[in-house]
Amino acid sequence: MCRPGAGEVSAGPLYAPPSSGLRRVGVCNAPCDLRGCAGAHTDLFCVTSPTRARTRPVQESSPRPDLDLKSWRNVQDPFPLYTWLRDHDPVHWSESLNAWVVTRYEDVVDIFNRPETFSSDRFRKIDERYASQRPAVRAVAEVLGHWLVFRDPPDHDRLRELLQSSFTPKQLASSRDRVQRTVDALLDRVVTRGAMDFIRELAFPLPAIVIAGLMGAPEEDLEPIKTWSDRLAAYLGGAVDERDNFAEASAGVAGLVDYFHALLRERERRPRDDLMSLMLRAEHAGDHLTRDEVVANGILLLFAGHETTTNLLGNGLFHLLRHPAEAALLRADPSLLHGAVEELLRYDGPVPATVKVATEDVPWRGRTIRRGDMVVPFMASANRDPRQFPDPDALDVRRQPERHLAFAWGIHFCLGAWLARLEARVVLDTVFRRLPDLALAPGEPRWKPMIFLRGLESLPLVWEST
Repeated sequence: MCRPGAGEVSAGPLYAPPSSGLRRVGVCNAPCDLRGCAGAHTDLFCVTSPTRARTRPVQESSPRPDLDLKSWRNVQDPFPLYTWLRDHDPVHWSESLNAWVVTRYEDVVDIFNRPETFSSDRFRKIDERYASQRPAVRAVAEVLGHWLVFRDPPDHDRLRELLQSSFTPKQLASSRDRVQRTVDALLDRVVTRGAMDFIRELAFPLPAIVIAGLMGAPEEDLEPIKTWSDRLAAYLGGAVDERDNFAEASAGVAGLVDYFHALLRERERRPRDDLMSLMLRAEHAGDHLTRDEVVANGILLLFAGHETTTNLLGNGLFHLLRHPAEAALLRADPSLLHGAVEELLRYDGPVPATVKVATEDVPWRGRTIRRGDMVVPFMASANRDPRQFPDPDALDVRRQPERHLAFAWGIHFCLGAWLARLEARVVLDTVFRRLPDLALAPGEPRWKPMIFLRGLESLPLVWEST
C-alpha cells in the first residue's frame, strides 16, 4: 500500500545560505524547464547542484557498466548495475541523480536507523530564499509538506500515532472479505474470455476499489481519482521520460485536494466508519489532526494504497509466471503464500529507492557525504545483497526473507503493509485457483519509465477458458 517508499519513506533537501559554504541541493530555481535539468526529479525536487570533487576514486576491477540510473537499460533492468555498485562502489556519487546512491543492505538499514542524520523533512528545513518560486512547485510542496512520509520526529511521531489510531480492528477484520469479494467480481468479468491485461483489469482496480472504500470515496469516483493519481505518480516516481513532472503533479494534486476537501465537508456533516471520518475524530494525548493534515494524508493513503499495491501485484505475478516451478509450488501448497509474498517483495518490490538528506557531514566508506547532500538508499539493491540473502538473484517461494526492506525500515516502516500483503495473498491464491494453465502472453515486458516506483505498463495473460 505504501508510497513513497514501500512505506512511509522519502526525504528531501536541506538548504543553507551561500555564506555557510554548504553546497545547495534540491529545489530547481528557474530557469529550469524541469525536463532538461541536470539533476533528477527524484522523489520531489529536481537537483541543480554544481559538480564538485569527490573523495577517493573508485577502484576498478571489472568493466564499468552504464552508471546512469535514469538510462532506459537500467530502468528496464537495474539489477546488474546494483550488483556492480554493491561490489565496487557501495556509496556512489551519481552524476545523473546528483546524489549519493547507497546499495548495500547494511548501509541502507543504517540510513533508516538514523533519521536525525538522514532527514525525511524536505520542507520545513528549507531556507525559503532558495526555494523555487515556480507556482507548480510551490503548489505541490504546500500539500505534500503535510504528508507523514516527509516528516521527521517529533512531528512524524505525532502524525503517525494519530493516523495509526484510524486503522481500527473492525476495519482490519472486514478487509479480507472486501478484498476477496472484489477479486472474485473482477475475475468474473474475464474468466470465460481466456485472456486479460492483468494490470488494467485487476491489479489497478482492486487496490483502488479497496482503499477508496476504506476512505469512504464512492467507486464511481475512481476514474477521476486515477487520472489525478497518475499525474502525481509521474512526479513521485521520478519519471525519466519527457513529461514536465511538476506541472503534472500540480494538476493532479489540485484535483485531489478539491476532491478530498469536498469529502471532508461531507464527513463533517455525516460521519461514517470510514478512514476520513476516523481521521477527523482521531485523538492522541489530547492532540488532533488539522483539516489540512486530514486532507493531505487522505491523499497520501489513497495514493499509497493503490499505486504501489498495483505494482506489487503485477511484479509478483509476472515473476511467478516466469518461474513456473515456483508457481507450481504455490498451486500445490497455498500455505506457502505468506512466505511467497515476502519473497516477491524482496525479489522485485514496487518501490526501489527513496530520498534522504544529510543533516551533517558523514564520512562513509572512504567518501564524505556533505551536509545538504541528497542520499538515495536503494532498497531494491539491498534486497538482492548476498551479504544478507543467500543466492539473492534466485526466486524461492520457500525462503523466509523476513528482514527485507521493501516496506522500508524503522520509524518509516509502511503504515499500510498489512493491507498490501493481504491483497497480494488473496490475489495469488484466487488467480491460481480460478484460472487454469495461467501463463504470460507472448511479448516482452515494458517497465514504467520511473526510478522510484517500479511496475509494468501492462501484463497480458492467457489461460484455458471454461
